[in-house]
Amino acid sequence: MSDQTHKNEPESVTDQVRAAVDKVQQETGNLVGSLVREGEKLRDQALKMAEEKAGEIRERVDEVRDRVGDAKAKAAGTLDNLEQLFEERVARALRRLGVPTRDDLHAIAKQLEEINNCIQAIANDRQVAAMTARVVEEDDLKMISGIGPVLEGKLRAAGFYSYRQIASLTAADIDGLETNVIHLSGRIHRDDWIGQAKALHARKYGDEAI
Repeated sequence: MSDQTHKNEPESVTDQVRAAVDKVQQETGNLVGSLVREGEKLRDQALKMAEEKAGEIRERVDEVRDRVGDAKAKAAGTLDNLEQLFEERVARALRRLGVPTRDDLHAIAKQLEEINNCIQAIANDRQVAAMTARVVEEDDLKMISGIGPVLEGKLRAAGFYSYRQIASLTAADIDGLETNVIHLSGRIHRDDWIGQAKALHARKYGDEAI
């Protein structure tokens, strides 16, 4: 074997090794690429399955939520009906026993309020009338014999300001004045306050029709 042959043998082995390595690298690259593609395919399938399952779960959740909502609405309606039925039965039982119901109490309260308003209106009218009479006729009650400054103050405090009021006293008025205001029994009749008041009124106002 020549020297040239010995020189070419290592180069041939090297080429073979390089070719084998290249082949292995190529096959490895192909295998890795294939694995990557398979992995991506599996990943896409898994994602698709996960989305499908998630959609099913959402649908189930929405369905359950709707059922729960319907159940709540029905329960609320049932409770309302039961409450109304209970109130009606209680009201009937109370009416049989003669006990006023809530509606009866409301009606009574309304009537009492109306009565109170009427009383207040009457009181206001009387107050206005008394104030008007005081402004129109406020006489010097001391002109009546037997009425001094002290008695006049007591009479005015009791609401008597004019001759007309004294001239119009009734027996009950006289009894009340002598008992509760002037504390002098028989004084009004003894001093003839009524007759004096009539005369003083007629002299001042020209009106004898009392």
